[in-house]
Amino acid sequence: MKVARREFSPTPGTAGEARGFVRDTLSEWGADQSADDIVLLVSELVTNAVVHAESVLELVVRRLPEAVEVVVADRVPERAVPQAGSLSVDTSPAADPGRSGGLGLALAAAIATSWGVSYSKDDKAVWFRIQDETAESPDASGGALEPPAPVRPTRRRPSRPNPWAALDAALSARLPMPELLDRIVEYARSALGGDAAYIALATTDETEWDLRAATGLTDEPWRPFRSRTEETFPSVAPAPGAIINDDLMIARAHRGKLAQAGMRSLVTAPLIVDGRITGLIGVASRRIRHFGDTAAKRLQDGADRIALPIERARLAEVELARRASLSFLAEASDLLTGTLDEQMTAALAAQLVASRLGSWCAVHSTSELGSTRLMHTIHRNENYNDVLRTLLTELPPPVQREPRPLWSREMLSAAGLVDELLMELAEGPAISVPLVAHGQTLGRLTLGKDADADFTRDDVDVVDDLARRVSSAMENARLYAGQTSMSEALQRSLLPAKEKEPAIPGVDHAVFYRSADERTVVGGDFYDVFATDGRWCFAIGDVCGTGPAAAAVTGLARHTLRALAREGFSPAHIMDRLNKAILDENTSTRFLTMLYGELTPLGAPGQGMRLRLVSAGHPLPLRLNQKGEVDSMGTSQPLLGAFEDVDFFTETLEIGSGDVLLAVTDGVTERRNGTEMLGDEGLMKIFANCSGLTAQAVIVRIDRDLEEFAPGGHTDDTAMLVLRFL
Repeated sequence: MKVARREFSPTPGTAGEARGFVRDTLSEWGADQSADDIVLLVSELVTNAVVHAESVLELVVRRLPEAVEVVVADRVPERAVPQAGSLSVDTSPAADPGRSGGLGLALAAAIATSWGVSYSKDDKAVWFRIQDETAESPDASGGALEPPAPVRPTRRRPSRPNPWAALDAALSARLPMPELLDRIVEYARSALGGDAAYIALATTDETEWDLRAATGLTDEPWRPFRSRTEETFPSVAPAPGAIINDDLMIARAHRGKLAQAGMRSLVTAPLIVDGRITGLIGVASRRIRHFGDTAAKRLQDGADRIALPIERARLAEVELARRASLSFLAEASDLLTGTLDEQMTAALAAQLVASRLGSWCAVHSTSELGSTRLMHTIHRNENYNDVLRTLLTELPPPVQREPRPLWSREMLSAAGLVDELLMELAEGPAISVPLVAHGQTLGRLTLGKDADADFTRDDVDVVDDLARRVSSAMENARLYAGQTSMSEALQRSLLPAKEKEPAIPGVDHAVFYRSADERTVVGGDFYDVFATDGRWCFAIGDVCGTGPAAAAVTGLARHTLRALAREGFSPAHIMDRLNKAILDENTSTRFLTMLYGELTPLGAPGQGMRLRLVSAGHPLPLRLNQKGEVDSMGTSQPLLGAFEDVDFFTETLEIGSGDVLLAVTDGVTERRNGTEMLGDEGLMKIFANCSGLTAQAVIVRIDRDLEEFAPGGHTDDTAMLVLRFL
C-alpha cells in the first residue's frame, strides 16, 4: 500500500494546491483512469473544509488494492460537515474558470464507490474511495483481497503542528522591535487564513494607539501612524477577550483603511499584561463571516504569547528613546548656551529641531510691542526653503499644540498663495509652541512634517522641553544685547568721540583702548584729549577694577578733570581737587591712577612744546628721541582716592621736534606669557623700534608686538596714547 500525506493552511488557494498534489501523486502511481473524478472530489471536500472548518487541513491519499482512498481531515470536530447538496465556493486563483460553486458531499455520493465521515475528540475526517482498474492485483494465493475499512490518519497529539511555532521562534530570537512586529502580523494572517493583519500598541498614557505594523492593507510600504478613533481600525478600544466582526460594512470602520483594502470581516484580540490592555492584534478577510470561534481562540492564544515579550520590547524602546531625547536636549542646551546672539540662537534652534524631529522648522520673535518677525527657517529639502519662508512671512502660524495642518487651502487662496509647493507644505501636520520666559512671550517655535508623516507623543514632549531651553537662551541673548547696548553707551560717555578730538598744532597723536572683557565693553581704563584756552590737555588713567562701579569713578574723574582744567588750575591743583572728590564720592574703595599733562607751544610750530605733567601713581610716560633712544619722563606721585593729605606738584618739561611720547596703562606692561611679564624694559625695547613711524603706526606696532609676546594674553584693560611732535 502506498501513502501520500500533506498538510495545508486554510487559505483561498488551498483547493488549487490540493488538486495539484493529488494529480501529481496519482500520476506518479500510474492511477490515471480515475484521476479526474478523484481530483474533482478532493477539490470539493478541501473547499468545504477551508470555508467551514477554518483550520489546518491534512490530506491523505492511499493506494489500496483495486481502489484509491482519500481522507480530508480538519481540526474542528465541533463543526458538522455541510449536508449533501450544500453550496461551497472556491475563490482560489486556481479554481476552474466560470465555476461558481460545487455540490459538496452530494458529488461524493454520486461518484465515489464509498464515502463517509468520521469524528474524534480532536478532529473530523471526510473520506471516499473510487475503484481503480489499474490498482494492484490480487495476492499470490489467487484470492481477492477484501478492501480494508477506511483508515483514519493517525493522530499523535504531541506532533500536531503548532500554528504559532514560527512565532515562538521569532520571540526567542530577540529581534529588533520593528522586525518582530512585521513577522507577528505575517504569522497571524497565515495562522488564521486571513488576507490582512495589523498590530497596534497603546501609547504611554494609554489614550491613543500607535499602529506599528500591518500586512495586506496596501501595496505601498507600511508606515506606522497614530489612531485616536475607531474610524481607522474597528475595535481599537478592545474588550478583555477576542472580538469577531462579521461584516465591516455595517460598522464605522467602513470609512477606514480596512475598507479601503477591501476587507469585510475582522477578528481582534487584546494584548494583556498584568490585567492592563497594552496592545491589539487583528486579522481581516475579504469575505463576510470568515472567522469563527476557533479563529478567535487561536488569535487570542497568539496574543497571549506575544503580550509580555512585546511589552518588554516596547518599554526597552521607550527607555532607549528617552535616553536619546535626553542626549539630544543636553546637546541642544550646550549649543544654545554657547551663544548670546538672538539671531544665532534662533538659527541653532531651527537646525536642531529640523534635523532631529521634523521636516522643517521656523522660529519667530515677538517684540515688546507684540509685533512678530520671522528670524530663521529651514527645510530639509532646500528646494522648499524659499516658499516656506514666503508662507511663514505672509501667514505667521498661530499657537497650536495638537499636530494638524496649520493652514487650510481656503486660507492660502485668500492670501494669494496658490503655488503647488505651498499647498503641499500646508497639508502636513505641524505644531507651533510659544517661547515664554518669566511670563513674557518671546516668540514661537514651529515644527512641521510631511503630509504622510505623523507626530508621536514623544515628539511633542521633546519639542515642549526644547522650547523652554530656547526661551531661556533667547532671554539671555536679549538681556546680553541690552546690557551690551547700555555698556556701549556708557563707554561712549567715558571716552571722547574720535570726531571731537582736537587737532593739536605741530603734534600727531593717536589713542587706543580695549576692555579686558569684550562681552561687558565697559572697562576701568580711560583716556581723554581736549583743548582749553591756549593749551592742549591729555590724560590717561586706570581705575581699580572694571564694570559699572569702575565706570562711575571714571566718569567722575573725567568730568571733574575737564571742568577744573577749563578754569585754568594747574595740574597739581587739579589732582588735589580730584583726589578729594573721589574720596568724598567713592564708597567702594576704588583707587585711580592718572597721568595728566598740558601742552603749550614754545614758539612757532616745529620749535617744540612745553609739557606740564603730574603722574599720580601711573606708569611714567616714555620718550623716543630721533636717535632711537628711549627714556622715562617725570616723577611718580601718590595715586588718587587712597590718601587725604597728599601734596601733588607740577613738573615742567620741554619736548623737542621729532620726539615721540608714549603713555600706557598697566594692561600693557603687565602683559604675561606664562610666568614671564613684559614690564617696563620690555615695553621700552618695543618702543625703540618705532622710530620714523606715525602716531597711529606706533599704536599698531606695539599692539602687534604685544600679541607676538603673549598670544591671547589680553586679560586686562588696555589704553595707549601716542604724541609725535612734528
